[in-house]
Amino acid sequence: MRNGQVHLLLALFCFALGQYCFAIGGVDTTPPPAAPHPVSFTQPKETKLDNGLRLIVAERPSLPLLAIELIIRSGSEADANDLAGTASLTGSLLTKGTEKMSAPEIANAIESLGGTIFSSAVSDNSSAGVLVMSNKAEPALTILADVVLRPSFKQEEIDRLRKQSLDGLRVALQQPGSVASYVIGRVVYGDGEYGHAAGGTLETLPAIQRADIVKFYQTYYRPDNAALIFSGNVTFEQAKEYAQRFFGDWKPHQATVSPISATTGTWKSTSIVLDMPEAGQASVNITKPAIKRDSPDYYSGLVANAALGNGFGSRLNREIRIKRGLSYGARSSLDIRRDAGAFTASAQTKNESAAEVASLLQVELKRMKTDPVQGDELKSRQALLAGNYARSLETDLGFASQIAGLAVFNLPLETLDKFIPSVNAVTTKDVTAFADKYLGTPSSLVIVGKASAFLETLKKSFSETRVIPQSNLDLNRADLVKQK
Repeated sequence: MRNGQVHLLLALFCFALGQYCFAIGGVDTTPPPAAPHPVSFTQPKETKLDNGLRLIVAERPSLPLLAIELIIRSGSEADANDLAGTASLTGSLLTKGTEKMSAPEIANAIESLGGTIFSSAVSDNSSAGVLVMSNKAEPALTILADVVLRPSFKQEEIDRLRKQSLDGLRVALQQPGSVASYVIGRVVYGDGEYGHAAGGTLETLPAIQRADIVKFYQTYYRPDNAALIFSGNVTFEQAKEYAQRFFGDWKPHQATVSPISATTGTWKSTSIVLDMPEAGQASVNITKPAIKRDSPDYYSGLVANAALGNGFGSRLNREIRIKRGLSYGARSSLDIRRDAGAFTASAQTKNESAAEVASLLQVELKRMKTDPVQGDELKSRQALLAGNYARSLETDLGFASQIAGLAVFNLPLETLDKFIPSVNAVTTKDVTAFADKYLGTPSSLVIVGKASAFLETLKKSFSETRVIPQSNLDLNRADLVKQK
C-alpha cells in the first residue's frame, strides 16, 4: 500500500474516531433535517365492482412501472386463540402454489416478466401483490389472480412453511429483543385479539391443520372484504377493465363477514422481568395501550413519538446513547392498528445497566409533559415526519402501500393530501396534551435479560417486579406463565 493511501486511511480513521468521541461525550452532531420535497400527485380514483371489491387507482404515468396490491381487511387478529399463526401461514401460502402452478412455476413466471410477487398477513390485514413493468400488466394480473383466487394449500408446502416458521421462531426466542416483542403483546393486549404472536408459537404452529387454513381463507378472502389497488402507469379505465376481467367473477365462499373488532383485553400496569441467564444484553421496554388509527389524536401522537424516540436526534437517543453511551440506540414506537395500538419506549443495553435504562426511559416519558416540545425541536420532528412521508410516495409501490393503509382502516383517500399539513399543524400544546393523556403513568415495564445482573437494583425503583424464568414462559397464556 502506498504511503499516501496509508495517510488517507489514517485521516479517515481519526475523523471517524473523533465523530464517535463527540457523540459519546454528549455532543450531538446531527444536522437539521432538510426541507421535505414538495408533495404533488394526482388524487387516486375509486369505484366498486358488483361483487363488492373496492378498486382504487393512482395514475402515475411518469415511469413505465405498475404496482398492484390486493388487501384483505382481516389478518392475525382473526386467528383462533389456540391457532395463532393461521393468518400468517395462509397469507404466505398464496404464492406457494395454485390449482394450475407450483411454487417454482409461480416464481419463474413472475421472474420472466422482470417483476416481483409477494404475499403476507399481519394484524388487521392480509395482502398479495406484484410489481412489474406496465406493459406486463396482463400476464402479471393472470398470476396475481391465480394466487389470490385459486391457492392450492398443498400439504407439502404447508409442512415446509411450518418448519421454516418454527426454525425462525426458535432462533427469535433466543434474542432478548424478539422475546420482548412477544411478551409486550401479552402485556398490552392480554387475551384480546392482538395479544397472541401473529406468526404463531411453538405450540400453535404444529396444531394448525390444512382445514384450518382453508377455513380462514374461505371466511375472510372475499371481494366484499378486499380492496384492489393500482399505482403506476395505468389509466383508471384500464384498471377498471383489468379488475373486472381478472376479479369480476370472484364470489364469496359464505355469508357476509365483517372484520374482527379487536380489543386490548383487560389491561393493567405491571412490571415483568423475563430471566434469560445466557443473554448477552437486556432489552428494556416501557409500554402501554395508546391510540387507534382513526383517533383525533393521531397526528399529535406521531409528532410526540418522533420527538421522544424517532431518529438519532430524539430525546431518548440523546439521553441514553449520545449523553450516557448506554445503548447503540434508544427509540419509541406508536403501533397503529384498528383498535388501540401499543406505545413502546425501548433500548438494548448491557445487563448491568438495565435498571438504569429503565429509570431513564421513565424519566423521559415524564419529561414529555414537564418540558414541552417546542421551537426548533418541534419543527425538526415535523420535518422528519413530512420528509419520510414524501419519500414514501416517490415510488409506485410506496404510493400503493400508503393507499393500502387507508383501505385497511377504511379511511378516505383525501387523507393522502392531509398528512403533511396535519403534521405541521400540531402545536406544542397538542404534543403535551397527548403526552399527558397517553404517555404518563400507569405503564408497564418489560425487561428481557440476565436478571441476576440487575434485579436487585431494579427493585429499588420497581418494587413489584415479577420474574418469569425463561423455561417457564408460555406465550399462549395472557399471564405468560406455564401451567403446572
